[in-house]
Amino acid sequence: MRSAYAEVLRIAVPLMISTGMFSLVLFADRTLLFQHEPAEMGAAMAAGNLFWVSICIFVGIASMTGAIASQYVGAGQPKRIGRMLWQSVWFSLATMPLFLTLAYFAEPLFQWSDQAPALIPLQTVYFQILMWGGAGEVLQTSLSGFFSGTHRTRTIAIVSVISGAINLLLDVVLIFGIDPSWWGGDGPRVWELGIAGAGIASVISFWFKAICYAAILLLPRFRHAYGIVTGLRWDRRMMWKLAYFGFPTGLMYVTEAGAFAVIVLMIGRLGDVPLQATTMAINFNMIAFIPLVGMSIAASVLVGQHLVRSGPESAIRCVRAALIISWAYSAAWAIAYWSSAETLISLYAVNQNASTISDDAALALQTAEGLLGFVAIYVLLDATQLILAGALRGAGDTWFVLLAGMTVSLIALSAGVAFEPDWEPVLWGSDEPATATATSMSDSVAGALRWWWMVLTAWIISLAAAMSARYAQGTWKRMRMV
Repeated sequence: MRSAYAEVLRIAVPLMISTGMFSLVLFADRTLLFQHEPAEMGAAMAAGNLFWVSICIFVGIASMTGAIASQYVGAGQPKRIGRMLWQSVWFSLATMPLFLTLAYFAEPLFQWSDQAPALIPLQTVYFQILMWGGAGEVLQTSLSGFFSGTHRTRTIAIVSVISGAINLLLDVVLIFGIDPSWWGGDGPRVWELGIAGAGIASVISFWFKAICYAAILLLPRFRHAYGIVTGLRWDRRMMWKLAYFGFPTGLMYVTEAGAFAVIVLMIGRLGDVPLQATTMAINFNMIAFIPLVGMSIAASVLVGQHLVRSGPESAIRCVRAALIISWAYSAAWAIAYWSSAETLISLYAVNQNASTISDDAALALQTAEGLLGFVAIYVLLDATQLILAGALRGAGDTWFVLLAGMTVSLIALSAGVAFEPDWEPVLWGSDEPATATATSMSDSVAGALRWWWMVLTAWIISLAAAMSARYAQGTWKRMRMV
């Protein structure tokens, strides 16, 4: 079992660094937007979720390059990886026209979802800019699959850290702008783009990673050993294999991301403050959750390779090790959410003082502290469903992951909409405008906010139960993708 821990950590740690850098960038991005203009943070949350829903089916298909490559390695057929990789590259580049078309219809999409009118222009511009980077995100997912599938995860970590640093630097410059007084000049700040600047920084980082991976893959040691050059042609059979195993993965991403986006949009109907508070709490959830995506990828790659090379027993040991490591990591965060909620949420106002924070922003900070209690409840189960879903995908059991995720998500959302408590569009104090105070959220809005967080918690618990049942059943042990 000790060797299983070592193997999992060797593959997973660089991937956790990579995905952890992504979560850090998201956190810093939204924190900087809150400090620039609190409404921009809530708008970035809703628009960012819609962006991910729009591209994630394609990202999911592209992500299968890692699992399929790992099985080619396990089967002793590394030269077939190059041709499979090229199919994912053609697929990634073909998504660009679709993403730009979706960007054109951004404003009607947000109007249709009944968002607060003041947020729609901010959401629209952020979404439209991000869609220019959609194909870059799909492409970098395809190319990074080679490095995860061949156990070169350190490369992924290095590229991600450099890309994240560039993103953070551009965030600071493009959100707040450059003050000429820094070098003794006069005049207003230049390049102060706010939420648009945050979007531009993200797009640049997406394409930067794709270009870096492409340049590394063209090195001689990869070109020959994995058929990178000789595989440069269309292969209908391999494209079908990528689509067959990748489509349910992508559709599962859409299902989960779509369900989450709907919950966030339903919260957005309650007003700017509930959306800001939700964004703050989810940001800290992302810090705990996103690094575990790296552990999930590691579980997927190792299960795929061991099933072909040495059988299910080795795969089971790796999954068990990944679960225990993930539980320990998540438990530490759960304790922090319970015991230090006020300290964690105060980081959003680290560069501000009480006199400069508006009543709305102060209420959002206070509300977010309570929402972290929900995160503490489900964080371990979120880790469980993530690792087991990754293990099932690595074996090729992608259709079950899809169907289970769709079923659970539809039930959760249907129940959420059907039993949502009545609420009035009054934010402060009681639900009667005449007696409003500036000290607390109205009872009906607070009740509706708690309801949607209860739906979110129940949804994650149900996903964990479904993945655990399928994994325990053991059908995945007999599956192969090559």
